[in-house]
Amino acid sequence: MFRNLEKDYLANKSQNLYFCLLGDCKQSDKEIEEYDVDVLRCGIEETERLNKKYPSFNFPIFHFIYRKRKWNEVEQAYLGWERKRGAITDFTEFLLGNLREHVIQEKFNLNTIYETKKEIPKIKNIITLDADTDLSLNSAFKLVGTMAHILNKPEIENDRVVSGYGLIQPRVGVNLDITYKSLFTKIFAGLGGIDSYVNAISDIYQDNFGEGIFTGKGIFNLKLYSKILKNEIPENTVLSHDLLEGNYLRCGLASDILIMDGYPTKFSSFITRLSRWIRGDWQIIKWLKNKKLNLLSKYKIFDNLRRSLLEISEILAIVYFSLMNKFFNNSEILPLTSIFIIMVFPYFLEILNNIIFKREGEQTQKAFTPKLEGYLGAICREIITIMVLPFKAWISFKSIVKTLYRMTISKKHLLEWMTSEEAEKNLTDSILNYYKMMSFNIIFAVTIILICKSLFSIILACFWIIAPIIMYNISKEIKETKPKDKLNKEEIVYITDVAKRTFNYFYDNLNENNNYLIPDNYQEDRKRLYVERTSSTNIGLSLMAVIAGYDLKFICLEEANTILNSIIETICKLKKWNGHLYNWYNIKTLQPLIPEYISTVDSGNFVGYLYVLKSFLEEQKNNELQELIMRVNNLIEGTDFSKLYSNEHRLFSIGFNIQERKTYRFIL
Repeated sequence: MFRNLEKDYLANKSQNLYFCLLGDCKQSDKEIEEYDVDVLRCGIEETERLNKKYPSFNFPIFHFIYRKRKWNEVEQAYLGWERKRGAITDFTEFLLGNLREHVIQEKFNLNTIYETKKEIPKIKNIITLDADTDLSLNSAFKLVGTMAHILNKPEIENDRVVSGYGLIQPRVGVNLDITYKSLFTKIFAGLGGIDSYVNAISDIYQDNFGEGIFTGKGIFNLKLYSKILKNEIPENTVLSHDLLEGNYLRCGLASDILIMDGYPTKFSSFITRLSRWIRGDWQIIKWLKNKKLNLLSKYKIFDNLRRSLLEISEILAIVYFSLMNKFFNNSEILPLTSIFIIMVFPYFLEILNNIIFKREGEQTQKAFTPKLEGYLGAICREIITIMVLPFKAWISFKSIVKTLYRMTISKKHLLEWMTSEEAEKNLTDSILNYYKMMSFNIIFAVTIILICKSLFSIILACFWIIAPIIMYNISKEIKETKPKDKLNKEEIVYITDVAKRTFNYFYDNLNENNNYLIPDNYQEDRKRLYVERTSSTNIGLSLMAVIAGYDLKFICLEEANTILNSIIETICKLKKWNGHLYNWYNIKTLQPLIPEYISTVDSGNFVGYLYVLKSFLEEQKNNELQELIMRVNNLIEGTDFSKLYSNEHRLFSIGFNIQERKTYRFIL
């Protein structure tokens, strides 16, 4: 977790951003567990290591908080007060200075922010993430900027935000490495249909009503959170608090800001999470009568309840039409087909979308994506949706009944929580366990066969009976395959052909007419096929293309040296800034293009290419190439990177704008 915290910091370096791992204690029948000591020791060591590695003179950047367990009479166990909601609330109140010293000591086993004994910076916003969520590059800056925008300034009325936003939800993508874990994640991770929570891109609420849905990952205003939510949600009653927080604080969806999240790698852990979400959705049913929430907020709550009843309704409809067939000889094929059309309709729209918006030439492209996309992915999701229908209906029914019982009768265990990660660890993977878990699928399949003995029903029941086998197999972890030592003959022919056709672009355009500078791009659907500009990166790549062309025997050594010499001659003629090539040149006039700009990255790449060229020429041990080698060496040594380096920041700048005489910020 601290490694993830470090990565988040490196992707979002700032003097005004601080990173804290907010650790909550695991539920137990004891107030103190033996492993608590190890957690505290590790937390202290890691925060000290990171703060030593990335020193800050004003206030330490990295922190760790570990809460104490408290006896919960309702849960009959020791756990952190109000779980995640309580952790965020305690953290918020602490940062605002609303907790007295004895309260801080009562709530926290460890709080490195408090123990620094330094004045806490005035924190305005908190970005809250789950343990498996990563901040992408500069996403924290964008979230802070979005919150600070004047049009997003929140206005409060009747103890809720009525305009602007007190909370911003970014777009949540799925970590790429997760999609490699199992066939289940390849089929479902980040592609929608089975999970409405992790695919916030274009949102019907945000697009039409100016509000989004908070899913637990985003940025919120501390003072607003404390003022509006501190005493709004009763203790021991709400498991899923995200939707309520978004409704009270008015959540905005920033679809242009991306953060990356995890995803259950097994069907079993997915179902555990689904059950938790359904229980959480039904626990907030009483907020439908809340006078502070507007009609849209209440509809969001209602829509979640409606969604949890979908599979139950479909199963009841199947039973009804099967009974009608048995007792009144009504054909069940048409009504059952209608039900399944309703079930797979979202995936039909997905296929239709692929057809309508299919890019030209997409079929011929080679893509190395781990996900099952397009028609195949949609079809797989359709089939699996039908196969697990009885089981998902049972999970929904059980979760709803359990929640209503606990809310109205027992009043206990409303905060029952198991993460997807814990669920994956607890379940022993075997076909037998999957059959035990999905036993309702089998019971329902046999029932349908007994009620209605038609061929259609038997085929459908067979799908449900084999579903546990399918779900077990697609949930198995994909083992890393050993990389190939050698390519087969067919692969070599294919790759060589791609290389030859790629090389031909350089070979055909590195000519006297273009001053031996490679055009930046070629497009068939415009009048002027080639553009008359190039960049320092393009020039460097053209050098590499010629060398690769010789290595692959597309051209002879003499011809390669001739082309390389011509390119270097042109490079020597180009206008430079402290030895650096400008970002763009006109290949006909050799003049830099406006704006005249030096890119640190592109210059670094180009010098790297020159080193490769120098080695290639020196390996030939040809005296006739000494002058060319000397010119290449002069280009390398003449490129002065000190002009782009800040001794104060100990960092390179992004680049330098000649017209503005401006060095761009130091983040490299």
